Amino acid sequence: AFDEQQAEEAAARLMEGQFTLEDFLEQMAQVKKMGSIGNLMKLMPGMPKELRNQEIDDRELARIEGIIHSMTIAERRDPKMIDGSRRQRIATGSGVTVSEVNALLSQFDQMQKMMKGLGGSLLGGGRKKKGKGKGKGGGRVTPKGGAKMQLPPSGGTGKTPFRLPGV
Repeated sequence: AFDEQQAEEAAARLMEGQFTLEDFLEQMAQVKKMGSIGNLMKLMPGMPKELRNQEIDDRELARIEGIIHSMTIAERRDPKMIDGSRRQRIATGSGVTVSEVNALLSQFDQMQKMMKGLGGSLLGGGRKKKGKGKGKGGGRVTPKGGAKMQLPPSGGTGKTPFRLPGV
């Protein structure tokens, strides 16, 4: 019951765009309890065959967890406060490069923006119209060309690197 309540609170924060790296870490732990990401993707209805058949390296999850665990609680709650020296400290503490920390933070920021946009429309609020254009066009949440950013490969395992959901 407690886990269910936590999950509901996290989902509400996600839809409001207030999802933190702590929430993300919690969600990753829940997913790991269910098994490997590759096996879970095979079980998901509607998952494209190409994705179902790809091997996903669970070590990528561990790497992301390591990066997040190397952050202070304040940094996890407000990633925007993470400046260059903090990024260097996090990279050193997690055994990755600064560019990998930057990639994770960038993807997380994009995911937050996307979920905030989705949350508004799913909760019935929709997007607020801007004065110009009378509601035409605009509203792009992802960068041009789609959102397929991923962390740089770590060691050439030949498996698909983990990407943040929706990014």
